[in-house]
This record gives sequence, structure tokens and C-alpha cells, in this order.
Amino acid sequence: MIVSCAHEPRLVGVAVLKGWLGRWTARRRLERDLYTMTDETLADIGLTRGEALAEARRPFWQAGGHDAG
Repeated sequence: MIVSCAHEPRLVGVAVLKGWLGRWTARRRLERDLYTMTDETLADIGLTRGEALAEARRPFWQAGGHDAG
């Protein structure tokens, strides 16, 4: 959604909040999935158990560019 600040400044704030909520939701889902994966599944995606736990514990605002969207 493209919003012009000059035309609808309130919609810009809504779009920003919607983006943050989407990132938070995605990170919560990733966290849950990483905690429940087996060691074999983690190995298939190239992660160790320790790396998966570290990734799951990261706050959503520190998400890497690969999962921003």
C-alpha cells in the first residue's frame, strides 16, 4: 500500500503499525516453529539447535533483512 504523507498522514501511521504487527506475528510463528523442530529438520535447513534457539529468542525488531517483508 502506497500512502502519501501529504494527502493522508493518518494512514501512514496505520500502515506503519500494520507493518510492525505483521513482523511481530511472523517472528512469533518462526519462534514457535524453531522450538518444535527436530534436530534433523534443523540440520536440513542448516541450523544447529543452539543457532535455532538464538534466532528464536531475538526480538522481532532485530529481525534480519531475509525475513522482512
